[in-house]
Amino acid sequence: MKLVVDIGNSNVVVGISKSGKWLHIWRFKTDKQAKALDYGVKLLNVLWDAGIHVDDISVKILSTVVPELKTEFEKMLNNLNDQPTIVLDKNIFSSLNLNIPAADEIGTDLVANALAVHNLYQTGAIIVDFGTALTFTVVNKEGQILGVNIAPGLKTAMNALGDKTSQLDSVPLILPENPLGYNTESAIQNGVLLGYVGLISYMIAQLKNVCGDNYQVIATGGLVHVLKDQLPQIDKIAPNLTLDGLALLPKFVKV
Repeated sequence: MKLVVDIGNSNVVVGISKSGKWLHIWRFKTDKQAKALDYGVKLLNVLWDAGIHVDDISVKILSTVVPELKTEFEKMLNNLNDQPTIVLDKNIFSSLNLNIPAADEIGTDLVANALAVHNLYQTGAIIVDFGTALTFTVVNKEGQILGVNIAPGLKTAMNALGDKTSQLDSVPLILPENPLGYNTESAIQNGVLLGYVGLISYMIAQLKNVCGDNYQVIATGGLVHVLKDQLPQIDKIAPNLTLDGLALLPKFVKV
């Protein structure tokens, strides 16, 4: 079994993979102040509930875009059992069958997404990741990451509006049937969510103008469900794309 951990700014996603299939996927809220012991207890609890012994895990894989948690998670994973831990960072980029620009700047989650698309789908793609940030990663059929565009994520935009406006409460990420807001909640939902439909549609169109219409649009991320029905440009939804890419690392990295 592979234990895969993807640390994002909002959630820590943990997956257990066996023979190319995801047996379990869990999400924990990211806490930048937490220590290895805190996350270790959470992990052991869910493994216990799933009937998985730590000795059943043959390799552990880690990616994080939260630098504060990298050392803590490496420590926790190394103490979990005697099996190797692979950390996706710029030190192993050269081992992957990708051409990665700006290696000091690109997020490892975006590299994992590109690795998954290049090896599992063998196509040029525009990868739209609906996370804390909304990212557009373009990778060609040869495995070259051509570039990345980044916008605030759906929840990030919604929260920013609420934080700056004292009369606005937390608003659920649900698109109303009526495109004209009739109260504060629906006004915010339409303004943000319909606005993002336009943003994403226009971004995809512009990227295809540069890369070509043959590039598939592959969507992933925890919030992909919010707007997927409003975006016919999406060719495929791959909800676990980042984990899929991380699970491929033992193929490229000697441990």
